[in-house]
Amino acid sequence: MISIDYAGYIFDFLHKYIYHLFMIFKLDSFTLEGIDAVTVSVEVHLSRGLPEFTIVGLPGKAVNESRQRVRSAVINSGFDFPVKKIIVNLSPADIKKERSFYDLPIALSVLAASGQIQSEVWNKSYFVGELSLNGDINPVSGLISMAEEALNTGKTFFFVPYSIADQVSFISDIKIIACKNLLEAVEALSGRGKIEKFIYKSRNIADRHFCYGFDFKEVKGQFKAKRALEIAVGGRHNIMLVGPPGSGKTMLAKRAVTIMPDLNLEECIDVTKIYSLYKKNVSGLIRERPFRNPHHTISRMGLIGGGINPGPGEISLAHRGILFLDEFSQFPRNFIEDLRQPLENREIVITRNHSSYTFPCNFMLIVATNPCYCGYFGNDSKKCVCSLREIKRFWKKMSGPVMDRMDMRVLVDRLPETSFVDTEYGESSETIKSRINKCMNMQIQRFEGRNIVYNSEAGIDTINEWLKDNKKIRDLISTVSRKYNLTARGMTSILKVSRTIADLEASISIKEHHVIEALNYRVCFNYDNDSDAPINFI
Repeated sequence: MISIDYAGYIFDFLHKYIYHLFMIFKLDSFTLEGIDAVTVSVEVHLSRGLPEFTIVGLPGKAVNESRQRVRSAVINSGFDFPVKKIIVNLSPADIKKERSFYDLPIALSVLAASGQIQSEVWNKSYFVGELSLNGDINPVSGLISMAEEALNTGKTFFFVPYSIADQVSFISDIKIIACKNLLEAVEALSGRGKIEKFIYKSRNIADRHFCYGFDFKEVKGQFKAKRALEIAVGGRHNIMLVGPPGSGKTMLAKRAVTIMPDLNLEECIDVTKIYSLYKKNVSGLIRERPFRNPHHTISRMGLIGGGINPGPGEISLAHRGILFLDEFSQFPRNFIEDLRQPLENREIVITRNHSSYTFPCNFMLIVATNPCYCGYFGNDSKKCVCSLREIKRFWKKMSGPVMDRMDMRVLVDRLPETSFVDTEYGESSETIKSRINKCMNMQIQRFEGRNIVYNSEAGIDTINEWLKDNKKIRDLISTVSRKYNLTARGMTSILKVSRTIADLEASISIKEHHVIEALNYRVCFNYDNDSDAPINFI
C-alpha cells in the first residue's frame, strides 16, 4: 500500500515533469465587452517543430500583430526568444479578442514557458499592457473596468502600464503593480520582496476641484434663461433654448456645466471608465463634468455609439454631464429619434453578432435652435421673412416625442443695447452652484434608499406622494391640463420641474406659484396651423 502523502508526492512530481516536458504555461488577462471586463486566460504551448508563432482563440487584427511586437520586445529586453513552435490560446475562444491588451501577458508567458523567468505570484495576478518594440509598456483602454473585475475575482496583484496607473490609484483592496517596461515586470515577478517597490501608491482626489475657464457672470442680461438653466441643472431637467441668432444660446449652454456640482469619486470612476474606452491615454481619474457638443454633421454611430467593435458615442461620453445639441433643427430626424430610448432608460444597448453591449448615458440634454429658417420669428427688433408654410415645415423636422421629453422650453431674446454696454457683472457660477448644491442635498435625502437621484428621474409613485396631501396642486394641474391639452408626460414634467423650484426655495411641499413658473417653462410661444395664433410646444 502506498500512503496518501507519498501518492500525493508522486502526483505532484509527475505533474511538474509533464508540465515541463510540454512547456505549457497560463496566466490571466482581460477583454472588454462594451464597458464590462471579462477574464481571458492566455495559454502558451512550446513544442518541437519548425519555428512558428500562432495565436488562436478568435483574435482580431491588433491581437495577431502582437506576434511581431512580442518577439521584438523580448529580444530587445535582453531575453532569448525560443526557436520553437509557439501556440498561444486566448480562452474562452468564442469571444472576439480585440485591441492590444495581450502583448505583456503573452511575452511573460513565453518567457515563463521557456524557463527564463519564475515567480510565485502567477496565479494571484492579472496582466495587461501593449508592448513597443524596445520593450516599453504602452497604455491600454478600459483599465478601470478591468481593475473592478480583478477585485471581484479576489486576485492580489494587477500588472498595468505605469503611464495610466493613476486611473486605478483609488483601489486599495488590490495591489496595482505599475511597470514601465518588460524588464520591470520581470523584476517585479522575480521575488516577493522586489514586487513591493512597484506597487503604485494611491492618491487622494477627494479635495481636488476642477476650474473651468468661463463663468456665468460673463453673461449679460438673460435673467429668465439663467433662472431656467439653474432650475434645469438643479433637477437634471432637459431644456430647449429657442431664440434668434446672436441671442446667447450657445454661451448660456456652455456655462451650464460650471454650475453643476463637482463629481464625487463614484462619478469620477464612471466617467473615466467610459473615456478610457474612447481614448486609452487617459492618465488619471477625470474630475471634469463632461460637456459634449457634437456638430450636426456627426454620423449616427458617432452620436449613439456602435461599430464593428462597439464603442461609446457622444451620448455615452456625456454621461454624468451635459449633451448640447446646437442648431438642433439641422440634425437628421432619425438621429433625433434615436435619442428617445436613451433619454428614458439612461443607457444604450447595442447588439452585434448575437451579443449585446450596454453603455451608460445618464446625461442632461440641452438643445438650442432658431425659431424659424431666417431665425427671427416672434422677434420684435427684426421682421421674420419666413412664410407660415416654411415655419410649419421648420418645426415639423423636430421629433414630437423628443420635444415632449424636453421638460423646459425657454425663449432667449436678443440682448438690448443698454444691457450689452452695462459693465456690471451678474451672479458668478460659484454663487449659483452653492444654491444648486443645497437643492441636490434635499433630493439626496428625499430619494435615499431608492434607485433615483434627481427629480427628473422620479416615477409616478413618487409623484403621487407629492400630490397625496395637496388638493390645491391636484386641482391646479387638472385645470392646466384641460386648458393646454397636456400629455401625461407633459403633466409629470411640470410637476418634476415644480418640485425642483420648491427645492431651490427649500420648500417642503410644492406651492401654486411653483407650478405656474414650471408651466411658463413648458409653454414657450404659440403657433396655430391655420392662423397666426401662438406656437405651442406642449
